[in-house]
Amino acid sequence: MRSLFKGIVTIVILGALLVAGALWYAQPQAELDLSYNDLPVREKLGAMVINRKPEAVLTEQELGDLLKKALSRRTELRPGVKLTGARFFLEGDRLAADVTLLLQDRWKVGARLNFDLAWKEPNLTAVHTGTVIRDVTVPGEWLSLQPIQVDLNDYMPRHVAIRDVAFEGSTVRVTFGLRL
Repeated sequence: MRSLFKGIVTIVILGALLVAGALWYAQPQAELDLSYNDLPVREKLGAMVINRKPEAVLTEQELGDLLKKALSRRTELRPGVKLTGARFFLEGDRLAADVTLLLQDRWKVGARLNFDLAWKEPNLTAVHTGTVIRDVTVPGEWLSLQPIQVDLNDYMPRHVAIRDVAFEGSTVRVTFGLRL
C-alpha cells in the first residue's frame, strides 16, 4: 500500500514538473499588444496624385495594423484562448504573426501563426495555415482560426474602388479605379 502511494505521489510530482516546464517553454519572447494605427488614407491618396499613378503601397506595418484592427474585434480565438497581442511579418503572399495568447485567463503563451494571403474583391483574406510554439508545431485541431477578412474598399472614398492587389515582398501594391 505504501509503495502504491509513493508511486502516485511520484507521478503527480512528475506531471506537475512537466506542466511547469511546458508553460515556461511556451512563455512569450516579446511583449506584444493589439494597438494599431488607422490607415493614412489621405496621405496615400495624396501620393497617388503626386505620382500620377492610380496605386498605393501598403507597408508591412500598415497591413499589420489593418489585421490587428480586424482581430481586436474577436480576440477569443476559441473557448479559453484569447489573443492579447500580435506583430506581423509579410513575405509575398505569406504572412506570419508573432502572437501572445492567454490560456484560461491565466497563462501567457507566445506562438507564431502562419497565414496565406489572397485577394478576392472586395476582401483581403488571411487564411490560417498553422501554428508553432518556438520549434513545436501545434496540431491544427488544437488551434485553428477562421479566415481574417479586411474589406479594403471600406477605407476608400465613395467613388474609388480597388481593382487589384499584388503581394510584393514586404509590401502590398493596391491599384485603384473609379467606381461606376
